Amino acid sequence: MKSLGLLLAALAVVVTLASADSPPAQSHDEIIDKLIERTNKITTSISHVESLLDDRLDPKRIRKAGSLRHRVEELEDPSCDEHEHQCGGDDPQCISKLFVCDGHNDCRNGEDEKDCTLPTKAGDKFIGDVVFDHCTKRRPEHMTLAFESSSIAAFFTPIADLHVHIEIESETDEDESEVSMPADGEYSFADHRLTIHPPEEDGLGLVGEFDGYNFDRFVGHIVHELSEEVCAEFIFHRKK
Repeated sequence: MKSLGLLLAALAVVVTLASADSPPAQSHDEIIDKLIERTNKITTSISHVESLLDDRLDPKRIRKAGSLRHRVEELEDPSCDEHEHQCGGDDPQCISKLFVCDGHNDCRNGEDEKDCTLPTKAGDKFIGDVVFDHCTKRRPEHMTLAFESSSIAAFFTPIADLHVHIEIESETDEDESEVSMPADGEYSFADHRLTIHPPEEDGLGLVGEFDGYNFDRFVGHIVHELSEEVCAEFIFHRKK
């Protein structure tokens, strides 16, 4: 907008000079009308460019584009081993997952130290809506993950330890029930992965994966701890 102000000031000077040096009154009016018309066109063009720049810098649009890119990358064959982290960008460098968020730039592009803010802090709640469920005994339509506490050891920063409560409301023809189960877990910065250990003897845990761009949403899978078989899926969104 500063550039627009300077432009208008310059045009005002031109109008003044034209008024002083041009012949007859009608010619002055014609010159001024043309200058005003050109000024309006330039103003419209500048506003359009500014609008396009604002759209490209809109955080929601950037996050949406990043999430789409993540989905495409998920379809590609992995370029790193299972226990390695892909640095991203045009440099296909692989580093150990244990080097991510350790306070040192191990990726040449510094990507391994960019997303080191824990997305699940004490007091946060995520509401999960069921996609399919072939194994839980309560068959809930929704479940809530309430994060009670988190900690990161000074000597091992790639992993955060978590304590949560899994809150479930279920309803059958005979009964309504509500349960809150405490559970422990961890968050891996390298994978943007949340792992909740089984809170009950059935051995069912929860693995949630953020896409690395939108940290208000993750896909959660209920898995058998021993076999790692997925038997239910919930889509979780942060409760505002």
